Amino acid sequence: MKDDFMTGDEWYEDTEITRIREYNITVKKTAKRDLPWIVLLHGFPTCSYDWYKLWPLLSKEYNLIAFDFLGFGRSDKPYPHRYNIIEQAEITLQVLAIHKITSCYIIAHDYAVSVTQEILSRLEDNRSNLHIKKLIFLNGGLFPEMHRPILIQKLLLSPAGGLVNSFVTKGSLSSNFSKIFGPSTQLDDREIDELWALIKYNKGKRVFRLLIKYILDRKENRDRWVKHMQSTNVSMKLVNGPEDPISGRHLVAHYQELIPNADTEVLEGIGHYPNIEAPERLAEIVKTYFV
Repeated sequence: MKDDFMTGDEWYEDTEITRIREYNITVKKTAKRDLPWIVLLHGFPTCSYDWYKLWPLLSKEYNLIAFDFLGFGRSDKPYPHRYNIIEQAEITLQVLAIHKITSCYIIAHDYAVSVTQEILSRLEDNRSNLHIKKLIFLNGGLFPEMHRPILIQKLLLSPAGGLVNSFVTKGSLSSNFSKIFGPSTQLDDREIDELWALIKYNKGKRVFRLLIKYILDRKENRDRWVKHMQSTNVSMKLVNGPEDPISGRHLVAHYQELIPNADTEVLEGIGHYPNIEAPERLAEIVKTYFV
């Protein structure tokens, strides 16, 4: 067991439910007067629990809010449902509005980089009043042409996806995660147990195949999202774990080619989950950048 380990039950002890339309969204936050807000947005297939190591490293200097996207963690998991990035961006903006957050920093990982791209596009089109001070992208498919999905992701998107979904197990999750984490920063068995329990929570395994279609949303919205990343005045930084085969070092090179005055930082030895693999290093970057 790792010294800084926290169970999922411990993480969710002080969460609350925010009602968005007919859905219950599970939200965790710390609110201290006169501190700036950081919004922590998680990836696929996990949930806000991904931030449990970073949370205590930032909670003294910032107000923090994290929540489980619809279909993830302990938020509602409607089935059947057409899960999509546009809806998740709308939910994000509504959560922030309900919690009276009008100005914030954002850290977005994996799935959430697409949600953040959609929110950024709305700002550029004057369709949102949210003020993003600065944002950090972690590993994620910012450019679909550079996204290299692993086999299980390809299979879930295929016509055989329903059958493949039925064979997803804790063992297959562990095997696939071992391929995308750094060689010295692998998850231990207890962490896998917690992540798997949160994926399965409230019949979550059955929505697995429905959630993966965000990869198609990225392709459909690519040009609009990239155009707005290139034109925005919002300060952006890419923090990347290069050992990630999905969106690692090759993503950094492409980001530097396409984004004007690209600000990037590579965490050598780290894979797809910098927030889990290198929370102390990430926290130092955040404290230096979010000022």
